[in-house]
Amino acid sequence: MKRQLLFLLIGAAFIILLISVSFFVYLKYKHRSLSKFNFQTLDQYIQQVPQEKLDKAITALKEELRKNPNFSEAHVALGMMYHKKDLLDDALTELKTALTIKPDLINIYQEMYLIYKKEGMEEEANQALDSYNRLKGNK
Repeated sequence: MKRQLLFLLIGAAFIILLISVSFFVYLKYKHRSLSKFNFQTLDQYIQQVPQEKLDKAITALKEELRKNPNFSEAHVALGMMYHKKDLLDDALTELKTALTIKPDLINIYQEMYLIYKKEGMEEEANQALDSYNRLKGNK
């Protein structure tokens, strides 16, 4: 009886381990697919979103970032939305946060370049462009 109970417990532990590993692999796959979205498409999409829907999207992204503050793509999207609303300081903050999480997101530098140019910050704009070109050359 004790032997059967031991085998039952070992079997249950093994099943739980398999489920956990499968779920972990699924989450990694899901996150990887989210992180490869096309920034060009995102930028085009955000440019077409009406202002009244932008506020709802910003609220949803902020809520997501409260749950997962290291979700770099959400920071990028939020930065682009702030840029569209002309909240340039907020946009730069979000884009810089995304780069601290994932410094190889080279297309963010294009967005930063546009914001710096709009602000008349030529030196920062040139640095963003240089960073973009340097990272693009490494790819």
